Amino acid sequence: MEKIEKKYKLIFLIFFLAIIDQLAKYLIRYFDGFYICNGGISFGFSVPNWVFYPVVALIFIVACSYLWEKINFEDFVINKVGIAFILGGAIANLMDRYNFGCIIDFIDLKFFPVFNLADIFIMVGALLIIFKRSKNENN
Repeated sequence: MEKIEKKYKLIFLIFFLAIIDQLAKYLIRYFDGFYICNGGISFGFSVPNWVFYPVVALIFIVACSYLWEKINFEDFVINKVGIAFILGGAIANLMDRYNFGCIIDFIDLKFFPVFNLADIFIMVGALLIIFKRSKNENN
């Protein structure tokens, strides 16, 4: 039973992160803040929708199946949190793509491409997993 509770906590974290990103984007649009509608994928690279959606759907289904069935909840917690951050950010950006046909980006540092909270979540998740792997290799 405890294993199932941990899985639901992980699912909650994924959707909590997606909701935080969507709320921030809604507030930016509602209060007429700065944002752009990024129709491409990473760094503005363009991919036709007929290719994009099936590939993303397949990746999402495989990732969710892996998380639900294969993840060992006795493993180091950073792995699980890292995966949750990646999936939460990915879901948030997919929601944008579905609802608007583009990704809403609103954080502009002037020296880097414009991005959003979901992008930060994905990067944090990847860094957590990389950190965990490099720490394990050094021990």
